[in-house]
Amino acid sequence: MLHVPQIKKALGISGVSTWQSSWRSEDYGKGRGKGERADDVKGAQIDLLIERKDDVINICEMKWSDGQFAIDSQCASGLIDKREAFLRETGTKKAIHITMITVRGVKHNSYYNEIQSEVTADDLFEDAR
Repeated sequence: MLHVPQIKKALGISGVSTWQSSWRSEDYGKGRGKGERADDVKGAQIDLLIERKDDVINICEMKWSDGQFAIDSQCASGLIDKREAFLRETGTKKAIHITMITVRGVKHNSYYNEIQSEVTADDLFEDAR
């Protein structure tokens, strides 16, 4: 939350009015396993939501990796599950953009197209350099 201004700047939305929070589905952590409801519909926890006045919501997923972060099939599935849980439980009609926040960026592989934007540590700490 401390870096929201830097995240907005990196996304090119500094001038857009926003509201930010974390989000957790009602049934997250209930049921058979972490993130699963008893009826096998997956719940979700979202690190950071940036709801924008221009009718877009950025779902921000933060990942640590020594090098570029590689989205694999499990991660891609988790991102899709989070988006679907959020849409299902909120009923929002706004556009949903998935944003990855990583140390050194996201590797361009076959799953890269699951995200709409990325922010790196350089974006967060550019004023400290």
